[in-house]
Amino acid sequence: MGLALLVGTITLVDLRTLGLGMRRQTVSELAAQLAPWTRAGLVVMLTTGAVLFSADVTRYDHNPAFRMKMVFLLLALVSHFTIHRHAGKLAAILSLTLWTCVVIGGRGIADFDV
Repeated sequence: MGLALLVGTITLVDLRTLGLGMRRQTVSELAAQLAPWTRAGLVVMLTTGAVLFSADVTRYDHNPAFRMKMVFLLLALVSHFTIHRHAGKLAAILSLTLWTCVVIGGRGIADFDV
């Protein structure tokens, strides 16, 4: 749920930045309206993710998909809180790419269990 809220709201803003949909609102208006949901998704994701990780540290520590997900998650969060708001379409494309990699990495965790 947290990931869906976080990535879903960021994706909506990115798509609006690229001129795809929600044209009645400016990018900044849409981002402001979705910000509480984005923050809620981040809190839920980081909280539940930490709990899941602590439940089986060894499993996740040796899983290449988990490691990939964590790298892309860090890059996506750094991008979101730095360049995302200021770099326009290039930042939107980068954001969509990074968050897609986070989702794929999360899905891949079960496929690469050691």
